[in-house]
Amino acid sequence: MRDDPTLADATMQRDLGDGLTLRWSTAADTEAIAALLGSVHRTNADEPPNLTIGARTRMLMHGDWPTMGPGDFAVVQATAQAGQPLVACACLWHHTWEYAGIPLGVGRPEYVATDAAFRRKGLVRAIFAALHARSAAEGQTIQAITGIYSFYRQFGYEYALDLDGLRGVYLVQIPPGPVDASEPFGLRAATVKDIRALMALHAQRRADALLWSVHTAEEWRFTIVELAEMGTIEKVGMLQMIVDGAGAVVGYIHVAKRRWDAHLSVFECEVTPGTNWKAVALPLLRALAIYGQTVPNMEGDEPINRIDFRLGQAHPLYDVLGPTLAPYHEPAYAWYIRVADPLGFLRRIAPVLERRLAASAMVGFTGTLKLDWYRGGVQFTFAAGKLSGVEPWQPPLYGEEANAGCPILVFTQLLCGYRTLAELCAAFPDVWAQDEARLLLGILFPRQASYIID
Repeated sequence: MRDDPTLADATMQRDLGDGLTLRWSTAADTEAIAALLGSVHRTNADEPPNLTIGARTRMLMHGDWPTMGPGDFAVVQATAQAGQPLVACACLWHHTWEYAGIPLGVGRPEYVATDAAFRRKGLVRAIFAALHARSAAEGQTIQAITGIYSFYRQFGYEYALDLDGLRGVYLVQIPPGPVDASEPFGLRAATVKDIRALMALHAQRRADALLWSVHTAEEWRFTIVELAEMGTIEKVGMLQMIVDGAGAVVGYIHVAKRRWDAHLSVFECEVTPGTNWKAVALPLLRALAIYGQTVPNMEGDEPINRIDFRLGQAHPLYDVLGPTLAPYHEPAYAWYIRVADPLGFLRRIAPVLERRLAASAMVGFTGTLKLDWYRGGVQFTFAAGKLSGVEPWQPPLYGEEANAGCPILVFTQLLCGYRTLAELCAAFPDVWAQDEARLLLGILFPRQASYIID
């Protein structure tokens, strides 16, 4: 997958034919982008414009959003029409993740929209070419998107990381608190003085996560200060500290500031080392039930009846709550991941692969591993346990020289620890490996959970 670097320039204007021009946005496009997104992101054509996404657009384009600026929307403009409206758009957020401790720049496409009258003209494909080019120009190693079923595979993406997954607690199942005593734990709003504690709490999963999302002190500050000053319709969530009876911080939650149904969402929940999850769980549920009564329902007047913990596939709180307190369950969806330069990515993570090999039964391995991607391939060369080469490889016209085979997009699942080689072999007839290659690939690319905050 090669990206066209000319598309990354802020002054780029590309004629798409039929009076349509692809370009990058400026602050002057804010209301036009908000109008387009508000019109497209509706349940049906009879609904009024989506005011929430319009408000979010103004936030993103204001100039102080931590992960993007007013020039990060790629837009298509109908220059031949009256008023020259914008008819398609998507933006690029700029993140930093880590792969087993190695920092990676990540480009995240978001807020994708095309006016209904201009669909099936390849406009989103043209926009994504621009997003990918800018992401590459900024040295971002991968792109990631949360999106609709199957659609983004056509642009080189593959489902490769868990997204969400939840356990739900119905309010009627929460036991009442102490009658003649105060709760041992409660909640208070986070302040900028809590940033150091928040960063330490968030980092607790870092060592166990394959991919982990980095959040700077400025991003924490922005969430606490800037978002708190915005109107209700613009707010996504807020940070609250879990405190004991003496007011000492023992954890934090990231909880929704509005609802669209009868459910209150909790996006993050961590406690300090040595804090008993079981002791915290019930007071936390009762505090959230009280807080949930104050959260506005943007879609009607239905009162809250459930707390949804969107904490991934597994979490200590799930274990403590169990199926009795948290009977409602939704399995995880998935992040789409795009690795435009898989050879470059493999070279970047070579230290990780060497560490895995050194801790395995194949320690000190010397030899090669040829993996057929069916449109090219890769040859790994090891010398005394060190990865001395990651080079492109093509199968010969005759003979079977590959040690293993896996389509390149499916390989993304292996690379991201999303599935094991055995699971992929069972699911895909074109994933296979000879005995030594099977052992090596299992060592180099084990299944491992990631922790990415959406």
